[in-house]
Amino acid sequence: MLNLLGKLWLTGAVVVPLVSASVPAVGRLGRERRCRSATALAWVGAALALAATLWVALRGSFTVVLVGGGGRPLVGLWANQLTVTLLALVCVVGAVVQSFSLRYLQGDRAAPRFFAAANLVVAAMAVVCTSATAAVLVVAWVGAGLAFVMVVGSRPDLPGVQAATRRTLAMFAAGDLALVTALAVTSLRAGNIDLASPLALRSAAGHLGSMTTLVAVLVVVAALTRSAQGPLGRWLPGTVSAPTPASALLHAGVVNGGGILLIRLAGLTGGSALVMVGVFSVAGVTAAATAGRMVHQPDVKGSLVHSTIGQMGFMVAECAVGAYLAAVVHLMGHALYKATLFFGSGSQVPRAGRVPRSSDRSMSTPLRVLATVATTAATLGAMAGVPGVLTTRAAGVLLVFAAATVASASWSWWGRRPASARWAIAWTAGLIVGGALYGMALAVLGGWIAPALPAAGAGTLDPWWLAGVAGAGLLAAALARIPSARRRVVAVLVDAGAAVPLDLPARRTGGVRRHARPGIPGSPGSIPELAGLREESAA
Repeated sequence: MLNLLGKLWLTGAVVVPLVSASVPAVGRLGRERRCRSATALAWVGAALALAATLWVALRGSFTVVLVGGGGRPLVGLWANQLTVTLLALVCVVGAVVQSFSLRYLQGDRAAPRFFAAANLVVAAMAVVCTSATAAVLVVAWVGAGLAFVMVVGSRPDLPGVQAATRRTLAMFAAGDLALVTALAVTSLRAGNIDLASPLALRSAAGHLGSMTTLVAVLVVVAALTRSAQGPLGRWLPGTVSAPTPASALLHAGVVNGGGILLIRLAGLTGGSALVMVGVFSVAGVTAAATAGRMVHQPDVKGSLVHSTIGQMGFMVAECAVGAYLAAVVHLMGHALYKATLFFGSGSQVPRAGRVPRSSDRSMSTPLRVLATVATTAATLGAMAGVPGVLTTRAAGVLLVFAAATVASASWSWWGRRPASARWAIAWTAGLIVGGALYGMALAVLGGWIAPALPAAGAGTLDPWWLAGVAGAGLLAAALARIPSARRRVVAVLVDAGAAVPLDLPARRTGGVRRHARPGIPGSPGSIPELAGLREESAA
């Protein structure tokens, strides 16, 4: 009976979002009531996911599967430390996004459509996180992509939304086709893979023979597409035209799917050094390039989009070096942090009649460098001093990422704040306390998730390769701040990062046909909505 209770909680966490997706379609209920009912059910699903997580902590992992001939599972769900943690993250973030949307989309006729699509995304991603077989994972992966396209297109009347929907659908279709092809090849050689078996993926990879590299490449293409890496990520900047809740759901959950896929199918990709070098190269270059591009975006949401691309690049690179614990910690932190930033993006837009505050004093460059180095070292010391932080393969990776993040934040902060002792003490103390708390969180999550993570494959790279990515990103950000370099590269960076909504009418200026550029001041047809200036007062 006790085992049945855990299985019911796991199944309910996946099924309830599907039920919630159908509630907005009930025409007999009022629009607001349908949306509130869907959100309430989303929180029920989140509670069930947390209950399943607690059950795994108390009684260990378990599966809910339908077994076919030969005793091999056909479809089902698997609960262990990794899968239920990801499940809880997806369900909680989905419920939070919908709670925010109740006020943001109040009175919007398209609100029921958004809530239905958002719950479909949560349900599909929940299956991706907990699927017990490769076939179920791939089906859910495709379903999550289609559901998110519905989220982006829930307001087709907004400028740029139709173009963003078409582009997203096209890129997702290409990536999903690659994953479906990989599944077909694997199924022909090794059958439907049992993901709950630790050795099943390695055994399947052994059966692939000469097709091993092809399958690994196809899986990687699907992951890079969903995480918006390199040339496969051109779809993501255009999604800023969608309402803020859609952006929050995308950046907090959907783009993390690339890392989840690489972790869950590590046995198929981690054995090829050539593939891992390719993954690392694409992700590393993307992460470094967006460090300079992000700070020169003319709109709030556009800057957050490029921040996400860079974060996902570093996370995918973590998977390439076999630092799966670092990747899981990274995607969890990014999901919570980036959703919060999108919810508060409206507060970054200057209001009419309000003069932004500015500081008339700032540190000199030598003192600023010294302060940045000192605060970074103190923060890393507090983080590394927590027992258990430096005992895993991911320790060096997390230290590199923390160092890059703290150094970048410190450099920016010291350049904007008054050079006073009070501010210096408060800032330094806050960083040290934050570093200690981060170290504690890493130690707890490491002890909880590490036993369920896949082993690093023979083709995975050395973790210290990531130091080059962090260094290149900091260098790009630093060069972009030099006045002489800024004048030369800022136009290129803005142009490369801008998404042109193809469904907007073109204008003729001086005999030259030009398209409106979303959110770029002074451009023909600049659209405030696409610059994150949509009616954020509801946020």
